Amino acid sequence: MSGRVGRFAPAGAVALIMGALALLLDHGRDLGVDASALKATGYLYFALLVAAPLLIYPLAWLRGEPARWRVALSLLPGLLWWSTELALRLQGHSLPEALWLATSPFNAFHLAGTLWAVALADAGCRLVARRRLPGRRRVIAAVVALLLAPVLAVASFPVHLHGYRILFQPGLLPRPESLPGPLPDGDPPRVRSVERPPNVIFILSDDHRWDAAGFEGHPFIETPALDRLAAEGVRFTRAFVTSSLCSPSRASFLTGTTPHRHGVWNNFTPWSDENRTFLEYLGRAGYRTAFIGKWHMPGNLPVLRGVDHFVTFTHVEGQGTYRDCPLVVDGRQERSRKSYLAEELTDRALSWIEANRDAPFALYLSHKNVHAPFTPDSPEAGAYAQEPVALPSEAHAWSHMTGAQYVHLNPQPLDVSLRRYGEAVASLDRQVGRVLDALDDWGLTRDTFVVYTSDNGYLWGEHGLVDKRWAYEESMRVPFLVRHPGGGHAPAGAIDRLILNVDVAPTLLDLAGLVQPDWMQGSSLLPLLRDPDSAWRDAVYYTYFFEPPYPTPTQEAVRTDRHKLVVYEGRPPQLFDLAHDPGEYENRIDDSALAATRLALEERLEAQRRAVRPTHTLSR
Repeated sequence: MSGRVGRFAPAGAVALIMGALALLLDHGRDLGVDASALKATGYLYFALLVAAPLLIYPLAWLRGEPARWRVALSLLPGLLWWSTELALRLQGHSLPEALWLATSPFNAFHLAGTLWAVALADAGCRLVARRRLPGRRRVIAAVVALLLAPVLAVASFPVHLHGYRILFQPGLLPRPESLPGPLPDGDPPRVRSVERPPNVIFILSDDHRWDAAGFEGHPFIETPALDRLAAEGVRFTRAFVTSSLCSPSRASFLTGTTPHRHGVWNNFTPWSDENRTFLEYLGRAGYRTAFIGKWHMPGNLPVLRGVDHFVTFTHVEGQGTYRDCPLVVDGRQERSRKSYLAEELTDRALSWIEANRDAPFALYLSHKNVHAPFTPDSPEAGAYAQEPVALPSEAHAWSHMTGAQYVHLNPQPLDVSLRRYGEAVASLDRQVGRVLDALDDWGLTRDTFVVYTSDNGYLWGEHGLVDKRWAYEESMRVPFLVRHPGGGHAPAGAIDRLILNVDVAPTLLDLAGLVQPDWMQGSSLLPLLRDPDSAWRDAVYYTYFFEPPYPTPTQEAVRTDRHKLVVYEGRPPQLFDLAHDPGEYENRIDDSALAATRLALEERLEAQRRAVRPTHTLSR
């Protein structure tokens, strides 16, 4: 018996050490452990996770264990680590569903790396023992397997996703029953005549959290161009997205509708060309139009009706790369002329504006910055490397690699990533400054309506989370700056009303004097720009649809000026009093003092659900 127990001793010791390190990572700050020590703990934890076979296999070899036991024991720490994700999945999914999700290509890639480490350990033991090394064929097979592992993981992801939908999501989230389709022939209906409508520049960033800017008082991120835009225009201090995720949020900006209407529920549900964008209306109304930058919606590139110039990229599933990203220009493949993508897109935008500045123009300029992997341009690289970073009290340097958030595959500590994120924001800001300066140089500033915002926010350890998707403020709240032509806005520099990404399309139609179609679900911001006290909505509706393999559950939320109710699939709901708990840490869902508030919010949530659902017929 003692021999059998001893067989597991090395693997058990490594597993116990990893467990102790994980506990230290999660609770070390509460115990007063120094931040630098916790960072070193994280490095040690993941080094053990990756190198466990290199420790266990030789020990089992020395004990004379047969090959099958040497391999099994080497896999044990990784198996225990994998079981933590399975336990997490079981909180909101059935056992078969949790098993499917826990065997995602990400985990398969980790398993392949572990097996390769076993092969390496076996070769090392044979070499030391002067036994015959594996034959050439086995060595070649091991190397090929290592090289193919990431390729196979990426290639198998669509199969894994499609299989999940067939098995566990049949009939869930059907396509909307009716989309508006192409704009009918003839001029779009007008609410008023506009002799020379203003130019439009809509600048969209990616994952730019609302307070990661100088004008919001960030401790080290400097954004002089955005600060200028905020000073010369209006800053909406409570701007939100209807879904905190790239593809659905981008579709909402373009269509003025929520994911229930436009049908792009998450990053894996495709855009339909039966959708209609605000650019189609502006093009029909006499604008020259361009879409330049990140499209990032599933499926083939769209047929963007009404768009005269379409520059985008399909590289890395539409995510693109910060450097040397190949482009698709009006349907043709082209090489990027500048290495840094944001500079290349800005160059093309400025060239297009200069060529079309004599006619009303509408430019949709969509950047990759500041999506992971956070990559600044050369002038900003390292600018914040020495800046102190204060992580949230519930976070640690490796929060993004625990709690099954390892899917982000970011090998850097959280504070390092946050500094790089800030540098990428600064690189983007410099490009925004180029656009503003060019408008000045060409005498177009007083004739151009400029909007800057982002597709979603970002969590940097709040609630122990990293990324977006959740209905917390850090995730669903975005920067939103507007500069009206000729200063045609209220004198107040900040407007504290609840606005949404679906408000952009109606605003731009209103600016051009066009009638807002009744299928659009947003509202024009022009009345608020003229009078911040105008009648306006008193609540916003949020939704996120689960997408494997990410562990964020399907959720809905309704947020009023003071309260927020969040309803999840597979976990208890949350109720926050934002006036007394702006960080959303105290769940008061069972607080009898807020029973009436909870009931009212539940009724409001149901009303919002009914309001956003697609109708059988839509006005064209």
